[in-house]
Amino acid sequence: MASDKKADKAAAKAASKPSAKGTGTGPSFGLVLVRIATGALLLYAGLSHLEAGISEDFVSQTAPAWAASPDLIRSWGENVVLRHPWFFAQLVAYGELVLGALLFLGLLTRPAGILAAFLFANAVFAVDGSQKSLAALLGVCCLACALSRAGRSAGADVFADGALPGWLTWSRG
Repeated sequence: MASDKKADKAAAKAASKPSAKGTGTGPSFGLVLVRIATGALLLYAGLSHLEAGISEDFVSQTAPAWAASPDLIRSWGENVVLRHPWFFAQLVAYGELVLGALLFLGLLTRPAGILAAFLFANAVFAVDGSQKSLAALLGVCCLACALSRAGRSAGADVFADGALPGWLTWSRG
């Protein structure tokens, strides 16, 4: 019985190691690089917004973009976002800062990636021109970080293992 448990542990350990073809349970280092770069961009954007002093105008100037959005999105923008411009301006600036730091460090990668993807999904509808493409690209990068295990072996999520539920850190299971 004890030898069966040792054999099972050895098999599980061998299965979790990358093979010669590079497969395994950890993230690819390409995704880790995407996580770090996306986190750095968000961190820089958040710091820039805070240094410049973010005001209600940051959100209020998006009214034409919200008005041109599909019905459900327009309703969200006009009835929620534009009615509370100070709150959403602060939420964007501090959200970029905090989520950027979390992604950069690889800490709470899953929830940070999902929240940042939501932030950028809103930005796709709130901005005009080429900024839409950049917001969509960054949103996809954030979602990729959330769905992959980009903080698991090359991030601080590894240190949070055991202290937080596994669904937050991807560290177990």
